[in-house]
Order: sequence, then structure tokens, then C-alpha cells
Amino acid sequence: MARSGVDACPPSALGLTSRDLVVTLPVRDGYMPLREAIARRYRVDADEVFTVSGGTSFANWFACAAALDGSPRGSEVIVERPTYEPLLRIPEALGYPVRRLERRFEDRYAIDIARFASLVNRRTRLAVVSNLHNPSGARIDLATLRRMAAILRRVGAFLVVDEVYLECLWGARTESCVHAGPNVLTTNSLTKAYGLDGLRAGWMLGPSELISRAWMIQDLLANNGVAPGEQMTLAALKRLAGIRRHVHATLDPNLERLRRFFDRERRLEAHVPEGGNVVFPRLPRGVGSDALATRLLKRYSTLVVPGRFFERPRHIRISFGCAPRLLDQGLANISRALDDLM
Repeated sequence: MARSGVDACPPSALGLTSRDLVVTLPVRDGYMPLREAIARRYRVDADEVFTVSGGTSFANWFACAAALDGSPRGSEVIVERPTYEPLLRIPEALGYPVRRLERRFEDRYAIDIARFASLVNRRTRLAVVSNLHNPSGARIDLATLRRMAAILRRVGAFLVVDEVYLECLWGARTESCVHAGPNVLTTNSLTKAYGLDGLRAGWMLGPSELISRAWMIQDLLANNGVAPGEQMTLAALKRLAGIRRHVHATLDPNLERLRRFFDRERRLEAHVPEGGNVVFPRLPRGVGSDALATRLLKRYSTLVVPGRFFERPRHIRISFGCAPRLLDQGLANISRALDDLM
């Protein structure tokens, strides 16, 4: 209920044996077969792909560092609110003042373009959002992303989109947000949608000049990636269709379970997303998320994420990527804990 990814993918799904793995690979700016596989999947060129051992979070750091490198003094960054905390802390740690783009519960966490445009000025260097939104699971459509990118492009700024949860929707319904404009960078991994978090496989897509800048930064920090991890990531990408079927056999029915739960449990207000594996319901007045989370853990052995981790103390984040029986039990426990506190 608290993890933000689906249950672990079995190692057998990768189709590898120990003899398939080596401790070093011929690399120059990453392992090229892996970069090419990612490029094919997302319909970009290989020189528009940066790979990193460290998952989406580290890819987010590289995206911000590359986009902000050489920015003039006084440059600003726009970050959505509520948000996944590292998306806020990374530009702050790099020394840039941050302006906040409100994504309101009352608007189903949609992007208000007029509000966004009012934040953009000549000092804006970068804007950062997540899609699907973490923590709510709300989706930003490609038309809105194109408008955001166009507004930023007029002042020479970039848009970074953490699309790790969008991976849950890959198929005829969607495509990578990198296609929203020439000033868009996206970050992703195999963690949230496929249960391969142990690989720590992350990547960034974007303009080739920023990808080159990221590789220069990587040369200073680590030089090479993790060879076995890169091989396993490539194997996973080759077998992703089967892994997806395995994942969606859980995710799709669980999404319906979640809808039925919120239809019954009227004390919680929730915008159930079209996909992903997280939802961010609002609690009744008088019930704090920390109190509820503590009650759930101590009395019912159930974990949820208190909303204060996402700047919304009246909410909890629920992950529904677990086994169906565990989800059913966890949701029932939430109702029981609400009974205790109300």
C-alpha cells in the first residue's frame, strides 16, 4: 500500500543466465545497444538518449543539471505542487530559486495553462512536472504539454517531465512526452511499472545538445555505468511485452477494485486515475494523515504514505500495484482505521 511500484518482476522473465553477464562492456557515453533499444522504443535518435545507473531519481538530477548548466545568475525553476519531493529538492540543491505551480485537487490535478504562463518570465530556465502525476496519478495530455513547452521556449527555457508512471499506459493510448517539443526532456526507468527497481536502470530523452552535456557531467561523476545492470536492462527491454502482460494482469483488475472501493467508502474523496499505480485520496476533516498512517501500521499492519511527504497533510498516497488479495485487505483496513478515528 505504500510502495510506489508494482510487485517485483521474477528474474526468470529476463531470460538470462549467469553466463550471459559480464563485469565490463565496451562503452563510450553509455552502452550503445541499450541506448539504441531505448531510442527505438520511444521513437527518438540514439544521440537523444542518456542512460544512468540510479533510476529515474538520478536521471532527474542529470536532467536538471544539464538544463541549468551555464544559466545566468538569478535564473528560476518552476516545480509543480504537490510533487514528489526530489523534484523540488534537486533544483534547490543546485542553488536555484523555485516558483510553485499549483495542481489543485478541485481541478483533478490538471495543469492550468493560464496559471502556468503567469509564472514564466525572462528568468525562467526550467519547469519540472510529473506525468502521470506523483502522487495523484493524474495525466497531462500531450496537447497541454505542447502548450507548456511553447510558453517556455519563448524565454529559452526547458520542460522536464518525469514520466516514470506513464510507462503503465504504454500502448496505443499514449507516447513519450519528449515529443511535446524540442525543449522537452523526459526521465524514466523500469522501476514503477515493471517491478525491476533493483536494476536501478534510468534514462533521459531530450535534445542532443543537452544529452551531450549530461554525458560530460557523467564523465566527472562515474564514467562507466554498471555493466551487468545495463545487460539486464537491455534484456528486459527485449522482453518487455511479456513483462507488461504479467504486470497488467494485476494492475488493470486492481484499478477496478480501487474504483469500487471509493464508490463504497464515501468518507474519502478521490480522483481515480486512468492508470499508473498510485492514488491520492483526501481524508475527512479532523482526520490527519499521520494519525491514520500510524493507526494503520500499528493496529492493521498496513502501510500508506502520509500526505505531508507530498505537501498535502490531509491526504494519503495508496499504491495499488500489489497482489489483489493484499489490496483488498489493505483497503478494508483503511475503512477500519477510519472507523477507529472518527
